[in-house]
Amino acid sequence: MDENQFKQALETILDDLKTKLESNRGIQVFVENRDKFEGWVKVEIVDILCNRMPDKTGKIIPEAPDSNKNITSEKNKNYQHVDIIIDDDSALELKTINTNYRHDKVKNKIRPISYNIKQLKADIKKLRDLQDENIKNKAILFVVFPLPKKDVEKFENRYLKQLKELGINEQDILYKEFTTNSDVPSRIYYVIIRK
Repeated sequence: MDENQFKQALETILDDLKTKLESNRGIQVFVENRDKFEGWVKVEIVDILCNRMPDKTGKIIPEAPDSNKNITSEKNKNYQHVDIIIDDDSALELKTINTNYRHDKVKNKIRPISYNIKQLKADIKKLRDLQDENIKNKAILFVVFPLPKKDVEKFENRYLKQLKELGINEQDILYKEFTTNSDVPSRIYYVIIRK
């Protein structure tokens, strides 16, 4: 798929995932407790892709291994997988980022947002370092919750700025706002990864 088709697929994923996040009562429970749900996101994205691209179902591969020749230890070989490969030429990494931002319908818990961003940056590096030259399209999709409107600017100035410092272009970042059943504001971002 070319870059425009990849971007269209990502926008479809954002739209469909937003609908699923807003209507799922289980996700409401996870968000209210500031607990991650990355595995669920992966399953739902694969489902979205299978429904939207039925002729490509056999070419949607979760947990795809990377043939990175630079991995030398057995321990690190398990780390080098890609969350989802689409049509042999597109890679998608996923993250859920639970924040410390306060919201009256979310339990107050300390969550390591800096560690979450560190993992996000590691996934960006992993995508950039993929050895499979057939993978032409790369992106990372992440769900940030809770993210009240009053904290969006703070989040973006502090954490998205760190991604831009890695060479991510402003036009390669897209987001959708969503609210859970209990009206907790959050966002889904995707970022196109280039060399």
